[in-house]
Amino acid sequence: MDGLLSFLYVDPAEETQAMPRSVIRRALMNYMTPDTRIGLAHVFMDLTMYAAAITGVLFLDALWLKVVCAILAGIKIGTLGTLAHDAAHGSLVKSQRLNKLLAIVCFMPGLFNYQLWLYDHHHVHHPKANGRHRDSWTPLSKDEFDGLPRVRQLLERFYRSSWGLGYAPYYIFERWLVVKFFPRSFLPKPLRASAWRYFGLLAVYLVAFIGALAAAPLYSQTGSWTAISLGFALPFYVWMTLYSFTVYVHHTHARIPWFDGSTDRNSSVPPESISVLLDFPDWFNHLTHSIYVHPVHHVNVRIPYYRLMAAQRHLNELVGDAAIVEPFSFRWLGETLRKCRLYDYDAHCWLDFDGRPTYPAVMPSKQRSAALRHSLDTTLVPST
Repeated sequence: MDGLLSFLYVDPAEETQAMPRSVIRRALMNYMTPDTRIGLAHVFMDLTMYAAAITGVLFLDALWLKVVCAILAGIKIGTLGTLAHDAAHGSLVKSQRLNKLLAIVCFMPGLFNYQLWLYDHHHVHHPKANGRHRDSWTPLSKDEFDGLPRVRQLLERFYRSSWGLGYAPYYIFERWLVVKFFPRSFLPKPLRASAWRYFGLLAVYLVAFIGALAAAPLYSQTGSWTAISLGFALPFYVWMTLYSFTVYVHHTHARIPWFDGSTDRNSSVPPESISVLLDFPDWFNHLTHSIYVHPVHHVNVRIPYYRLMAAQRHLNELVGDAAIVEPFSFRWLGETLRKCRLYDYDAHCWLDFDGRPTYPAVMPSKQRSAALRHSLDTTLVPST
């Protein structure tokens, strides 16, 4: 009965007049202007810090200092990935040619294929965010989970384990190898030649980088295996852990809905309601290039990261209580990992692996009905 009540519950906020989308779009246009000096300065600093960390791995004597440098290198691959993300959206600097070059260069240490990124992120993720297509951390339904082989069920349990140990393995095997590194059959044919060229570029870079690390005994006191392990393997694992964690917390929250079928993400489900603002101190947002300030990015992808926080605050003022803001804590993260494991796409609520609802229905009744009507309309009305 509680589940039924939560499904039928009408949020009092629904009774207020929603802010017109045109007003929100106009208000956020003031934050769209790129500053080439800021973008280039941060690219230079991150590349320099990454290079310094790899240099530390090769030339510092103490093993613990080498490990610290390896972890720092992984973190800097992550911040370079954020810069590449903005450049790929055309928002890091003013020149679109320079944006493309910077995206390719900044993605290279993390081994992300530029063309595959454009397709997966721009043409799949943003238009269909939180849908049933193959995306990062798309939750299974209870029926889908029960239909998996036992081994695969155990793997899903590991990926979503309460301690977060599945972040890197999930992203390496379910996302990076599948959609971010080399082309596969899912890619539209007109894009495949370009994707293979970028894969070739990554392959040349990877062979050259691993070769330089393997040759470390020729120019340093570091052995080949230590150089490869701490100069490549550990930084890459740190990067995969951080990126997987980031995309997980972007779209996994008690108040964030997921959808089965076509859903209008601009009217019945506004884009700021499909992602969470993970609230960190300003100094942390600065160090991470505001990567956890995510809802406003789904509203306007052309806002550069160095204006995201101001834009997000403005957006929060416009939408009021509809903004999903979560102060980060490890307690919240652990609870989310325990409770957000499967999803009921009909009742719009999160489930545990036994199929028990762990939170009330995500979408209030009116919003859910509007989304359902749009889904039925787009399904039943033939395209022209």
